[in-house]
Amino acid sequence: MSAIRRASLPPAERVQRMRHGGFTLLEMIVVLAILGLASALVGPSMIRSIDTWRRQAAMDILLDQLRALPGNARGTGKPITISDATLASAAPPLRIDADWTLRVPEPWSVGANGICRGGEVIVANAFGERTVRVAAPFCDPSVQP
Repeated sequence: MSAIRRASLPPAERVQRMRHGGFTLLEMIVVLAILGLASALVGPSMIRSIDTWRRQAAMDILLDQLRALPGNARGTGKPITISDATLASAAPPLRIDADWTLRVPEPWSVGANGICRGGEVIVANAFGERTVRVAAPFCDPSVQP
């Protein structure tokens, strides 16, 4: 008897029971289109931000290496010379990512006692170059525009 009652429900109740849960295909397409537009607007700026963060991280690593030069010289008991030749050697005193280049206009050194003579390092990549001045006697780096 109950099977007969279910089959004889009025059409309005059947439709209401069928639309009880879920989303229609049109609603899903509209939501996906909105998400696609939002990601198309935000995506390029996020990629630029990530590139900026990577460049800043590489520069921070270089500055940390420059600050560590006096400690490294005292630790090894040997002076460290910063020049184009030492930067191109097998074990350079400063390292940076492959898409960056380092140049030294004039060689400078850090004595075995950790005293820095000061100098400059020019850092360049596809976006331009910057000069890092290293101040004596503690190898305190400052980035010049």
